[in-house]
Amino acid sequence: MDWLLLIAGSVCFVEIFLRLNSLARIKGLNELLHKVARVIRSSKISDHWKEIVLPSYALQLFKLSLLIFAILVASCSGFLVLGVVSSILGGRFADLSTSVMGITVCTIAALAYAALRGRSSESENSYGTASKLLHQISLGSPFVGEALFDIEKSLYLSKSKEATNGHHVFVCGLARAGTTVLMRRLYESDQFVSLTYRDMPFVLSPNLWRSLNRFSQKSKELEERVHGDGLLVDFDSPEALEEVFWKTKCGADYILNDSLIPMTAEDETIQDFRNYVSLILKDHTAHRYLSKNNNNIIRLTSISKAFPKATVLVPFRQPEQQAYSLMRQHQRFIEMHSTDQFSKKYMTWLVHHEFGSDHRPFVLGEHQVTGYDPDNLNYWLELWLHTYSYLAENLADRIHLVCYEALCEDSDRVWSELAEHLEIGDQHGSLTFRRSSHQLDNEFDENLLGKARLLYDKLRSQAVGG
Repeated sequence: MDWLLLIAGSVCFVEIFLRLNSLARIKGLNELLHKVARVIRSSKISDHWKEIVLPSYALQLFKLSLLIFAILVASCSGFLVLGVVSSILGGRFADLSTSVMGITVCTIAALAYAALRGRSSESENSYGTASKLLHQISLGSPFVGEALFDIEKSLYLSKSKEATNGHHVFVCGLARAGTTVLMRRLYESDQFVSLTYRDMPFVLSPNLWRSLNRFSQKSKELEERVHGDGLLVDFDSPEALEEVFWKTKCGADYILNDSLIPMTAEDETIQDFRNYVSLILKDHTAHRYLSKNNNNIIRLTSISKAFPKATVLVPFRQPEQQAYSLMRQHQRFIEMHSTDQFSKKYMTWLVHHEFGSDHRPFVLGEHQVTGYDPDNLNYWLELWLHTYSYLAENLADRIHLVCYEALCEDSDRVWSELAEHLEIGDQHGSLTFRRSSHQLDNEFDENLLGKARLLYDKLRSQAVGG
């Protein structure tokens, strides 16, 4: 009974907080603070004028801060009323609400209700203020992530399928190699389960979020994703979201300020990853997990240890074409991030550092990117060379190379061989593999390009259908 009252109190808090226009008032307070800072720092405003205007600003700050404090007190009134009710009934609401578990449950209940409420009130194609705040809290805090995952396990793990010996598929490689279209084509076979955009932002508690969200199944028309590459997405499109798990569990082991480095997960983390996949598979008729996560190239040993029967697919493209695509996307996202800070934070929360203003390249042992600026095509060519040299040295029995050009040029034969490897039958989906080509030879360092082309030929000979 007390748990229900606690959740009801959380809902009341959110409802009162939002109805009193609190977010707008907090935004106003922030803007006022920026104004004060600008006045104090400005050399163009005389000290006399500062002495006149700053007391006025101080009074406004005091009034607005007092109002926000009053709103917070009013928002907590639901807890006070429900606490009295619990006390009359002989409950222990007060003790529960001040415990670590109680605070965690309150936080998650409030976040979930805010998300459901926000989905019904905000436009389909935008992130409103409440939604951005929700993403920041749920994705930006390791503590919240751990709490969400622990609650998910306690509620659903005992009812989930054992996934350790499943024939799962992990697609990973350097970005712009066709990893997404390959994953989407596999997903069309209906033999796999994957995380989708609908699981955001509570990707570490997929079952809890689905149960809360089933009464607010928001729809979205198919639209081109932000990469501008012609791939259409909606809320049910599979996407690379599992990296939130790795960041929450062991982010400090591989996420550096300027790069991502190889890591080996501890046994406890590997078991938790098995549990996570089991939770994702719960309630689905398909029993194979499908992942598209380029960062998995830095933890291939851990993936194989977690799921010894899983298959890892590593797509690659002609080095000069993939390098050009990487640089073009980098420039595209740099421009986007200059006007949309939320998109930059969003990619950082998901550890998507392939390109953009928070670009952090893979530094793979002896293979490091040196000597070039990211605005130079040779930087991306060298990144290609070092990444795939590392992967070529770490191939294993259940790691298969996939040449994107081969998929485009001889799609039926290569796809049939790939489908046979994965035991999915000869599935033919609606997505097609389309090749794009640009004449770029004169823009590269000849020695670097020669090494990359030699490696490409070697990889293609070893690839599926090669």
